[in-house]
Amino acid sequence: MSNKQTTTSSECPMHKKNSDPSSSQKSKCPNSSESNSEKTCPIVHSGDALSPDNQMPKLSQFPMPGQKIPLPTSRVISSIPKARSSDNWEYPSPQQFYNALVRKGWDTPEESVETMVDIHNFLNEEAWNEILKWERMKK
Repeated sequence: MSNKQTTTSSECPMHKKNSDPSSSQKSKCPNSSESNSEKTCPIVHSGDALSPDNQMPKLSQFPMPGQKIPLPTSRVISSIPKARSSDNWEYPSPQQFYNALVRKGWDTPEESVETMVDIHNFLNEEAWNEILKWERMKK
């Protein structure tokens, strides 16, 4: 049994009523980082186009404001097939990976991003190989 204490709906921030309905909080970006602007908000707004494959917006290849080191924009093709296509997934470029981390408010050392992407891609490939092994065992 868990010792977790349950939260009543009045204490839950998701159920908390906004006391001022004219408040501008609704239209503001929920990311309160002062270094981020509406342009880099991690929340997908209604005008942003989402890929039907993964429900992600198109990832920018442009450097972020204040970025000191140019990062590669080349992408690696994964061995993982897409469900509704004969294509395989593409991993993000180091620039896209960096942009995503900055957009989410992470303090990211630019000189480490290429290694981070290599680790990300390796872990995804190894996880996919484990799925394939498990599927072969279940046949």
